[in-house]
Amino acid sequence: MPTERFVTTALAVGANSGNLMANSKYLYAPGPMAVRVYCVADTALGQMSLTLGNVVDVDRAQIPIKAATVGPLLNEDRLAAATAMGGDQINVNIFNGSAAVMNIRTFVELIPL
Repeated sequence: MPTERFVTTALAVGANSGNLMANSKYLYAPGPMAVRVYCVADTALGQMSLTLGNVVDVDRAQIPIKAATVGPLLNEDRLAAATAMGGDQINVNIFNGSAAVMNIRTFVELIPL
């Protein structure tokens, strides 16, 4: 089961991370895959979006707040669960909607079906 971990540090106010999966070998799903995204931030108003191919599965879900040393926890912090078809581009995007710089920790789980 492939996994990807991302730590987005010092995401500026009003900034967008771009596609976290952009430099991953799993940017394009090699076949049908379950995609699960877990995410936490150290300040309020972080948002996460997930797009698979041309389908928006999650649009700006609120990211839970956790201390800088915690999470994401697999039994608590799942923000998205969807299915990608072979060839779909997997796009995980983070947005900082707060008035402060934000640190975000993201875990993406990819399960072949």
